[in-house]
Amino acid sequence: MKREQDTGISILVVGGGIAGLTFAIEAHRKGHDVRVVERRLRGETSGEMIVITTPALHTPKKWPGFMERARQEAVAPVVNMKKFDGALIGSFPIGDPNDPSLAIYRSKLHNVLFEYAFQLGIPVEFSATASEFFEADNHGGVVLSDGRTITADVVVAADGVGSKSWELVIGSKEPPISSGFVLYRVTFPVTPALENPVIAKEFEGFKDRAFLHAGSGAHMVTCKSAKDICWLLTRREHDSNAEEDWAKSTSIDKALKAVEGWEPFVTELINATPNHTVLEWKLMWRNPQPRWASPGGRVVQIGDAAHPFLPTSASGGTMAMEDAYSLAACLHIAGKKNVSLATKVHNHLRFERVSCAQKMGFKNREVYHNTDWDFVAKNPEVMGKMVGNWLVHHDPEQYAYENYAKCAEHLLVGAPFENSNSVPGYEYKPWTVEELLDASEHGEAVQDEGDWS
Repeated sequence: MKREQDTGISILVVGGGIAGLTFAIEAHRKGHDVRVVERRLRGETSGEMIVITTPALHTPKKWPGFMERARQEAVAPVVNMKKFDGALIGSFPIGDPNDPSLAIYRSKLHNVLFEYAFQLGIPVEFSATASEFFEADNHGGVVLSDGRTITADVVVAADGVGSKSWELVIGSKEPPISSGFVLYRVTFPVTPALENPVIAKEFEGFKDRAFLHAGSGAHMVTCKSAKDICWLLTRREHDSNAEEDWAKSTSIDKALKAVEGWEPFVTELINATPNHTVLEWKLMWRNPQPRWASPGGRVVQIGDAAHPFLPTSASGGTMAMEDAYSLAACLHIAGKKNVSLATKVHNHLRFERVSCAQKMGFKNREVYHNTDWDFVAKNPEVMGKMVGNWLVHHDPEQYAYENYAKCAEHLLVGAPFENSNSVPGYEYKPWTVEELLDASEHGEAVQDEGDWS
């Protein structure tokens, strides 16, 4: 990898997931001195299918060999949309078919990122949990659970929705809000499942294939690769006592009840789940938070630490990786003397775009769960367009270089500046989770100005 000239900027990345590792690699390329601490054990990773769309793939094409390696682990970025009874609505590319998305198991993408970072010599320390974030005039830092303190010019909080950075960034942490839905998710070896003739017939002749079944109050995503198969079923569940838990398991019985009357393939696949056990993930939401950087700008959040996504957005991983390229570029432009400004410029360049992408997750789910099938029969593309053109046609690294100076001037002296990386014709308006959930409860479609298509 050809690196930029050494910037002299030291960076500590807290969290070695997709956001953290992507940033670490790009920060290394930009000439920054970066190290990573990760709370999990080495090799401890999991997760079902994730789709990274075009805007997050421009920069990795500049990382020698990376995209070739990632594509080896990927599946076709096409989803076959079905009505719950099995009627095929159509097959649709996810993102830009002329610049294909990367559809890949989250665990495999994580492994490719880690191996690449390791080969670059980027230090990654495992079993290191950050219990407190802090900042001074000329540095940020973390206190680890073992009592050690680590400082750097910039600390990047990439440690997910449970990040301890919130207390420093905004002074408190808002509790999550139940979305009213639960997700059942599981991945298992595909070979035993293919012994079932109903399942085998659905995948006959395909090395990999993905489906999305839409039904009243529920939808299910299925993806088969060469070796594995996963399914993710989202259904309505009003639970005022819902709590975030990424490791809770349950029987498949609840999932089967949610798909009563659906095509046999769905129930056969659920019944093929090993031990009849799946992870039960209560989908919790948080209101968009405009501030991702600490008051002094020495600590900055990226990925889920800044903006968690609903799975239906098809954009959570993309936005996390976009964050990485934008922040690395802003720090490169600013230089060591202006890192505090760089994190705030990055924040300003990104917030409105990300917030609109978050809202797309809600809009998509409403389409899947409250489908007008007569309208879909005449306009099948309404089911297939998971991400809009406004989101797909963008280069976050280039955008940072083109807009940094104007955005910095806006933050410093109030000069006019408007972002152009969001929905065309839409003037951003703050929104809350409660507003969207209330609209859903009353059967009201969320209508926004601009071209979201």
